[in-house]
Amino acid sequence: MKTIFVLRAVSVSILFAGLAACSPPEAASSSTPGPVSTTVIESCSSCGVVRSVTPVSQQGTSTGTGAVIGAVVGGVAGNQVGGGNGKKVATAAGVIGGALLGNNIEQNRNASTWYNVVVEMDDGGQQTIAVQDPMNISPGAAVNVYGDNITLR
Repeated sequence: MKTIFVLRAVSVSILFAGLAACSPPEAASSSTPGPVSTTVIESCSSCGVVRSVTPVSQQGTSTGTGAVIGAVVGGVAGNQVGGGNGKKVATAAGVIGGALLGNNIEQNRNASTWYNVVVEMDDGGQQTIAVQDPMNISPGAAVNVYGDNITLR
C-alpha cells in the first residue's frame, strides 16, 4: 500500500515537473508598452484544506488458531500445578483461560487502524479519504487530492 502511494506521488511529481518544463519562454522586454495583461485565477479542482483527521480502528478476526495454541499452552501450564483433583481442575482452568487469551491475542494482532481525512475542496465540495498513514497531514494543511491519494501542497 505504501509502495503504491509512493509510486503515485512520484508519478504526480514527475508530471508536474514535466508540465513546468513545457511552459512558454518569457518574452523579451520591450521599450514600448504593450497591452495590460490581467491575471485570471482558476479554481483548482484537486486543491483543498484538511478539516479533520480521525483514526478508525477495526477489530481483528479470529481463525481459531490462537485459541487452540492458547488452550494447549494453558493446559500444559495448569497440569504443572497441584495434584489429584486439584491438578485436573487447574488443567481445565488452564485450557479455558489459555483458549480465551489466545483468541484475544489473535484478534488484537489482526486488528487494523486507518485514518479518515476530511478535505474541504477549493471548488466547494468535500471529500473523505481513508489513508493508512496520515504522515504530516493535519487539520488546516493545504493538500491536493488525486483519487484516494493526498499530498501536501
